[in-house]
Amino acid sequence: MAGAVTIASVRTHGVRQLLVYCLGKREGDWPCHHSGKLPIDRFQAEEVLSDIERRCRCTVCGWRRADLRPDYSKQQAAKQCFLAVPTPIKHDYGGCKDRRRD
Repeated sequence: MAGAVTIASVRTHGVRQLLVYCLGKREGDWPCHHSGKLPIDRFQAEEVLSDIERRCRCTVCGWRRADLRPDYSKQQAAKQCFLAVPTPIKHDYGGCKDRRRD
């Protein structure tokens, strides 16, 4: 399957788990909205995300419709920590002196 997202491709981006969102319906046609996290170390590198989606079953409503997304939260948290480190600011006023007249 050309262009399909595989476990190997998400691993190269540092992803270690998938976010799983249920697309099923509960009683009264209400959306389920159940979600969870799925570690990717349980899958083979060549497995395709769309194939894994078809095998997922919601533990709340029992539906087999899921949306899988790579969990980039750890990469974002690391990036934010890196950006949050203050850097010293060097002020250069160009040697200006106070030239007020008395």
